Amino acid sequence: MKRWVWAVVAVVVAVLIGGYAYSNHRITENQYNTEMSNGQAAIQAKQYTSAESHFENALKRKTNDSAAQRYLDQTQSFVSGKNAMTSRHFNAAKNYFTTVKNTKNTSGVLVTRSKSRLATLKIVIKNVKKYNKIYSEAVTQNKATEYEASNATLNQLFADSEFTKTYYKNIYTKARALQTANTKGIAGEATSATTSSSSSSASSSSASLTSSEQSAANAYSGSNEYTVPKSQTQIDGQTITAAQINNARSTLSSIGVTPGQFSDQDIRSGLIAANKAGISFKSYAQKNYK
Repeated sequence: MKRWVWAVVAVVVAVLIGGYAYSNHRITENQYNTEMSNGQAAIQAKQYTSAESHFENALKRKTNDSAAQRYLDQTQSFVSGKNAMTSRHFNAAKNYFTTVKNTKNTSGVLVTRSKSRLATLKIVIKNVKKYNKIYSEAVTQNKATEYEASNATLNQLFADSEFTKTYYKNIYTKARALQTANTKGIAGEATSATTSSSSSSASSSSASLTSSEQSAANAYSGSNEYTVPKSQTQIDGQTITAAQINNARSTLSSIGVTPGQFSDQDIRSGLIAANKAGISFKSYAQKNYK
């Protein structure tokens, strides 16, 4: 065959290969754009699980794409913040929403929603501190058998309409239980458990309960700081151990973060989020806690 024939064949083959490559590139690009658009639409509709799936699919179309990764990270942080807020782990929620707010070149919708939740959290955290202080004072009065004074102190809580909101359910439940114990004490029916616990110091978040308080707390079927879903205590089906929590606290100390400001559940939430993001807890903490 003459050389010019081979040259023509070579040109035809090159054109076909180039055309295929270009066509394949366009298909991939279109699929990527579709997934990104669908993910943003899902965020707008508050369908966050769906949004995560779309951004993950976008990453499959364009591996290591920074935009898709930013959107995915931002969405996951927002979801973690929502879960932490629902579980009343307010400091952890604040960290998550701050991360979302500060993420650049991503969803403005999530930034706006995070700002709104941060404004709410500012009020809630302030109220939790105030309510726990009042409750602690009432507990101290109860232990001193000053039942009427204790109920008068509790009335400061019940007179506040904000106190009935779900954010404060755990404190509200304990306060009602203490009120019941005080009423029995006034009627001369205070239990020995009330006086036997008087040597325990009352703290803002974990005062000792009388037998009446404990009964009321046991009867409460809602969610509080001590009743979190199993999914928030496990990684890949394995319960997060005390050793893992202690190691995480050591990691926080090593990067200059005071670990004492976080509850054990805050630490669990961080470990779960780090695992979900496929990064070490240290990397996650440096990004979200500093």
